[in-house]
Order: sequence, then C-alpha cells, then structure tokens
Amino acid sequence: MTDTDSACAGCALPRAYCCCDEVTTTTAPVRFVLLLHENEPGRLSNTSRLIKRLLPNTEVFIWQRKEPPAALLDMLKNDQFQPWLLFPADRPELQPRARAFAQDDDKTPLIIVPDGTWKEVRKIVRKSPWLEGLPLLALNPSTTTRYKLRRNPDEDHLCTAETVAEILRLAQAPVQAEELDNLLDRFLSHYHAWQHHLPPPDKD
Repeated sequence: MTDTDSACAGCALPRAYCCCDEVTTTTAPVRFVLLLHENEPGRLSNTSRLIKRLLPNTEVFIWQRKEPPAALLDMLKNDQFQPWLLFPADRPELQPRARAFAQDDDKTPLIIVPDGTWKEVRKIVRKSPWLEGLPLLALNPSTTTRYKLRRNPDEDHLCTAETVAEILRLAQAPVQAEELDNLLDRFLSHYHAWQHHLPPPDKD
C-alpha cells in the first residue's frame, strides 16, 4: 500500500478493504497493555490494532530498551491493578514465575502483552529488568493458530489477537473473546483479498 492517506485508522488496511468499520467498541474485566517492538507498528500484518479497535481502553506502548514507558511503570505500581506478563515459562529459569490465571476480587488484572516476532518478543522480555518481578501467564491453548500472514508460522504460537481472545475467555468474557475472534477472521480474509488483488469481501 503506497497511499497511506487511504488507510483505515483502525485496521490499517486500505479503506476499500477495511474490516473494522462495523465494530462496536466494548470493555472487559481485564485491562491489556500491548508492548510493541519498534518494528511492529510498520507491519500491516500486526493484529494489535484489532485489539485496540475493539477494546479502546487498551494501552499501547512502543518498547525501548533504555527508556521504559513511564506511564506503564506507573500502572505497575498502581494498587488497583494485578499485573501479569504474557510469556511462556519455557525455560528453567522462568518456570518459578509461572502462575495459573486467578483474578483478585479487589484488583483489575493488567495483562502485559509483548508484541513482535518471536525473536523480538524474547528480546523485549530479556532486556526489560522492570518486568522481572511479574508472574508469567503462560497459556496452553487447545487450538492451533489460524494466522498465516508471516513466514513459517509456528502452530503452537498464537498471534497477538488470538492470545488476547484466549485471555478474555479465562477472564469469563466469552462474548468479547468471540467478537475479537470474528474481527480477526474478517481481517485475515480482507488482508488476503487485498494482497491478491481480489474484490473486497462482503462486509455484511
């Protein structure tokens, strides 16, 4: 896409292929923080935009190794939140931090979701000492990814939108999870049509 002025502000697809124009914004019993690698906003295949479109109270920060987001640090110190880091405890040194999701009645779960390629996400976690004290929310999804927009996708690793939908189900928000799943499916079909110069899918 060369004409950035014609891009949808919600999904970043060309407006003729927009997948989110009929989305109704909603809320959830959890708050999400999307911590994007600096390369991620420029990728049209990014699915964090869909989360922000559906759940507008989602916070989005660009990760920088030497300058952690001050607003996010403030959120981590705020007693109204129960922070979690979404990252698999797949290494021995991380396993003690793994916790099953449990919601504190007096606090709102704050789920920090690193976003980027798998290599970039590992770098974010490894190079962010201010995330070291957070419990790890390691998902074990029963389904494989349907996201095929990047090279050699690992079927054991869900894309960001799929992961957030799984968390919404854990947080007893199945309606919001289904809405996000549906939005992702529309995004994938519209992206495919745009990429292959096909007519935009029916939006009805």
